[in-house]
Amino acid sequence: MAEQREYGGLDYFRILCAIFVIAIHTAPLATINKEIDFAFTYILGRIAVPFFFMVTGFFFFQKISNDRQKNVEFLKSFILKITKLYMFSILLYIPVNIYTGYFTHGFRCINLVKDILFNGTFYHLWYFPSVILGISISFILYRTFSTKVIYTIVSILFLIGLFGDSYFGISKSFVAINHFYHFIFAVFDYTRNGLFFAPIFIMMGALIAKDKEQLISFKKSMSGFLLSAFFMIGEGMLLHTLNLQRHNSMYFFLIPSMFFLFQLLLHLKISNNQKMRSISLWVYIIHPLCIILIRGFGKATHTTALVVDHSLIHFLAVTVLSFAISIIIERKELL
Repeated sequence: MAEQREYGGLDYFRILCAIFVIAIHTAPLATINKEIDFAFTYILGRIAVPFFFMVTGFFFFQKISNDRQKNVEFLKSFILKITKLYMFSILLYIPVNIYTGYFTHGFRCINLVKDILFNGTFYHLWYFPSVILGISISFILYRTFSTKVIYTIVSILFLIGLFGDSYFGISKSFVAINHFYHFIFAVFDYTRNGLFFAPIFIMMGALIAKDKEQLISFKKSMSGFLLSAFFMIGEGMLLHTLNLQRHNSMYFFLIPSMFFLFQLLLHLKISNNQKMRSISLWVYIIHPLCIILIRGFGKATHTTALVVDHSLIHFLAVTVLSFAISIIIERKELL
């Protein structure tokens, strides 16, 4: 029974993270206060994807044993599963790609290859190739190096990503560093990808799984998360005010925030819920389609000012529709 109650906190938190992802793509508080919206959506909301990476690392590496062959087979099986989800998602959004001119406006095969391998063919699909690349890198590191060396490598990768993301305004002030990032952006759209962003969080999840009997206390986890989140919001608002950000996915204080948050959730004695895992995944995959549907509904019914232009109503409408469809899909056991 204890095993059945151990990870329920993670399962239910996936739902909140799925809502955060919708918020990132709909800016729910923008018509109320843009600064509050930025703090809530583009700083605090950035815990969503790192959480998914940590969950992946946490559960994946629990199944890694001393049998090298079985480990390799398990990695292949995992990558195949994610690849199938990714291919399904690519096909799902091809009609939208066609409508938006993806295959006509300056289309090049090399760009399609880069998008499939790294960037995603639609704006939220970057997550799937990032998981594949991130778990592959993490698997090699886990098998090859000590914990100290692993942390050093993934921290360096994250640092490179950080200065190509929220701290890019500093990087571009130095000619040599700017040229370095110019090369990176010739391959990747952003540094929040499977090379620079995913490994540190996947490995954090893996190493917490390795020592999950040595969790810090609930009180310290709560205090650590609240303090780290406070500083992360301050960090993000400062960078935003100074206009240093090329993108806003990566922050220094995102690392301690996720470390304490994940341990906090592991203390919650809630039964596992496989349905929450499935629903949150479907919400992630289909919510951009729901954004399009809501916009189409607004145009058809002449209610665009209400259901689209009012950001909070737009967010709520997309959220309700995304979860309604995802729950139906989950009940039909299509995933």
